[in-house]
Amino acid sequence: MESELTADLITSTWRPEQVRLSPEGRRVVWSAAPYGQSDEHGESALWLATTDGEESGRRWTYGGCDSAPRWSPDGRRIAFLSDRKERGTKGLYLLHTDGGEAEPLVVRKRSVSAHDWSPDGSRLAFLAPDEPDDEDERREQERDDPDVFGEHWQRDRLHTVDVASGEVTTLLELDLHPVEVAWSPDGSTIAFVAQDTPEPDESDRRALWLWDVAAQEARRLCASAGMEGLAWGADGTRLSYTAYQDGVHQASFTAWSVTTPEGSVPERVGTGLQEGACTVGARPDDGRLAIHVVQGLTDRLEWSDPASGQRALLWEVEGEIGDHDVARGVLAAVVSTADRPPEVWVGRPDRVRPVSDHHADWADVALGTVKPFTTEAADGLVLDGVTITPPGGVDGPNATVVLVHGGPYGRSGLSPHCSPLDWGQWLACAGYTVLMPNYRGGMGRGQAFAAAVRHDVGGAEAQDVLAMVDAAVERGIADPQRLGIGGWSQGGFMTAWAVTRTTRFRAGVMGAGISDWGAMSSLSDLPTFESVLVDDRPWDGPGPHDFARRSPISYALSRETPLLILHGQKDVRVPIGQATAFHRALRGQDVPVELVTYPREPHGVGEARHQVDLLRRVREWYQRWLPLR
Repeated sequence: MESELTADLITSTWRPEQVRLSPEGRRVVWSAAPYGQSDEHGESALWLATTDGEESGRRWTYGGCDSAPRWSPDGRRIAFLSDRKERGTKGLYLLHTDGGEAEPLVVRKRSVSAHDWSPDGSRLAFLAPDEPDDEDERREQERDDPDVFGEHWQRDRLHTVDVASGEVTTLLELDLHPVEVAWSPDGSTIAFVAQDTPEPDESDRRALWLWDVAAQEARRLCASAGMEGLAWGADGTRLSYTAYQDGVHQASFTAWSVTTPEGSVPERVGTGLQEGACTVGARPDDGRLAIHVVQGLTDRLEWSDPASGQRALLWEVEGEIGDHDVARGVLAAVVSTADRPPEVWVGRPDRVRPVSDHHADWADVALGTVKPFTTEAADGLVLDGVTITPPGGVDGPNATVVLVHGGPYGRSGLSPHCSPLDWGQWLACAGYTVLMPNYRGGMGRGQAFAAAVRHDVGGAEAQDVLAMVDAAVERGIADPQRLGIGGWSQGGFMTAWAVTRTTRFRAGVMGAGISDWGAMSSLSDLPTFESVLVDDRPWDGPGPHDFARRSPISYALSRETPLLILHGQKDVRVPIGQATAFHRALRGQDVPVELVTYPREPHGVGEARHQVDLLRRVREWYQRWLPLR
């Protein structure tokens, strides 16, 4: 007997996240966490399985948030981060895979953020800020703590810890903020990615540094905007990472490789500038890289040889790949398909299979059908996306919600689309057809497609969304008299833009969306990124400013669509003022508007009770203003 999809089921389900294979490829460990947190800090745990199918996934850790598992070189221990001692403050722990409790290795007053094993397994490199000194503690205790910009930044430092003794050595105290660390296979060098300050906006000014263990000195190797996913090749002379194609925000990502001699120039080893695809991850294995390529609605893993530049197919799936790893030709990945929520899949490329069952309680739930949807934009560009039709199907044009993804560098792919901030399945199970367009600025179509939204937000990508709507109407899928729109983050902006620039929609839900681009450039924690989208800032002169022309708040008096506004009160990516200002502009109108804000919540709403409330309000808003019959 089929059961109903409920908000409680969604928020209580655990989702798999980071996957790591043991060095010999016989076991896989991953972290998993519920979609909804029971409190401010939430819970996550580590799970373990064999890759030969003899042992399915089972939970190994309990208590606090456990994440970032890393196998020791001999495969007998796992280092991971956990806040089990002091909630909200992560320490470094060791777990023996033959049994026993996790042991604390580095537990400090300030969190450890990243770690990596030395090749002999005797030490771990880790990143953490300096511990608070007497003056720091006095300031906190006496509340004598005025915050001068930049004066009290907690920059991470590069440290090592001896596994046997627990002795910590601080290696680097430069005015840098390391964000990733990787120890070379021969033990001579620790590579790290660093930016000048802890500010998120500094991510487009990252550099790759090398710490010489013997000489006890650091040198800068190269720089690349958006650098992440640092890893060594097997011979210890080459490093790989992913970064922007052209060094500018709002671009396609690809994989890069660089050799360690001073003056080396990074080489592109992932998808190229002219390819209609993106590379969003890379993991090394025996001198090769397994790169994650996204192309249209297809995800695949490819082998890339950094030395020759040659690439070959490793594995392809009709669905979406999350994190992945490779070891001795065995692969592991978080995979979701059109009819199956995300699980951990492992094996050799010809026999990859799921080893986790986090969504077991969903087995009898009747879900909507996810299908590809393709059409052309006004200028002839081929666009793709997906539709979700209600369980059991529907005859003729149906009430349709256009659900717009965030980013803009995101994508709606072949997955069930069922999470607290992705309402596709939630609305389909309520009887709506859901249309999820992939517009210009998004992922999976290459550099030109991703960069098209630079300086043109609210332009071509908005027209792409409307072109997809037109096609759905023409094909008899969507009822033109019963259209709704909604989305989170950039999808929230597109909703605000649509309801102030058109009268096509009967209902809208704006989640953590942008209403004023000038304020975004001034107040977001990513001001450079936001400025690139509009190519204009309030301090670029007295105006008139182009950001005003691209801001929904400028057209607030034109709105004729009932609008629900949802926002986290502690959001620093899209500050809460974006919602309150827009609501203030709309509240005097005859057309309904409702503002709901969630205490303690950042850009993504994480607490379970808030998620249940949010899902309920979203469905009820559309049911109120967008009738199914």
